[in-house]
Amino acid sequence: MKTKTVLILKTGFLLALLLTFTACMKEDLDQCGTTRVWITLNPEMYELPAGEHQIENIHVYMFNESETLVAEWQGGPYDYRAGQPCEVPVDLPPGIYHFIAWTNTGQQYQTNKATRLKESELHLRNDGTALFKQDIPDLHYAAGGNIIVDPRQDHEYTLYLIPNTYRINLEVNGLPGNNGNSYPFTLSDNNSAYDFNNRIADNQPAYTHERTGTLQQGKLNATIRTLTLHNDHAIENIGKEDTGDRSPILTLREGTGSTTLFTGNLVKIIRTAYAKAGKQADFDKTYQFDIILSFDADMNVTISVNGWTYTPNGTEL
Repeated sequence: MKTKTVLILKTGFLLALLLTFTACMKEDLDQCGTTRVWITLNPEMYELPAGEHQIENIHVYMFNESETLVAEWQGGPYDYRAGQPCEVPVDLPPGIYHFIAWTNTGQQYQTNKATRLKESELHLRNDGTALFKQDIPDLHYAAGGNIIVDPRQDHEYTLYLIPNTYRINLEVNGLPGNNGNSYPFTLSDNNSAYDFNNRIADNQPAYTHERTGTLQQGKLNATIRTLTLHNDHAIENIGKEDTGDRSPILTLREGTGSTTLFTGNLVKIIRTAYAKAGKQADFDKTYQFDIILSFDADMNVTISVNGWTYTPNGTEL
């Protein structure tokens, strides 16, 4: 007799991660050993341009009922558009488990290899300077508890794969200068580490993304991919003891870097633009933000975020 346990990880944007477990059983439960995990990804992943949110590798961790790591598997790259499942062979005895999945855990993300769930973390690598001049890979997360491995019955579980990376497209109009002049953007952040409950881990070093745009016909463009943007660790935490403000700070400087042309709290900029239009930014549903900074002759700025435009006062940056 064969039984099957199905574990599905998906987003509300039609992303599904299917983990299928097959176990064999005779009269003796001890003869039941092999559990197979299958991964199936829907090609319509997020409301992002084609080519975004690629999955280069998938890492799955299995913790037992006492929250001890008992098995793990890593594979990839995975072409979710091909529609073929990816088999993950794992042997688990009957029991109750907690599963954690991270994607793109290869070159620039790493875990601390802890054996207990509460001690496990994933963090962004750096070369000691904590400066990233190239895009970080897309990061996704999923978790599910009370996953029963029992060959005597079928089980189906649904988990949600959550994106942890956001794309920020920047455009600047009205800058003084000549075509070919360069202007560096920086995005400073301290959201570089997560525990395995996908909460931001404290006491980690801040890091900085840097991109340099070139002025062409009075316009400047750059794109930065950043980690988690959330309402719950942004404006509300400013000035609070032991929490601090975890919002990325966006800064634009002139070519030599000595003059700051613009600086502001990224989450506050986004939320304010939406609020001025009577909308509410939802960082759990929107993973791309197109931000336009338009300067007048006196270098006063108007900001547009995903089509919502406002002129900020001193407290709205």
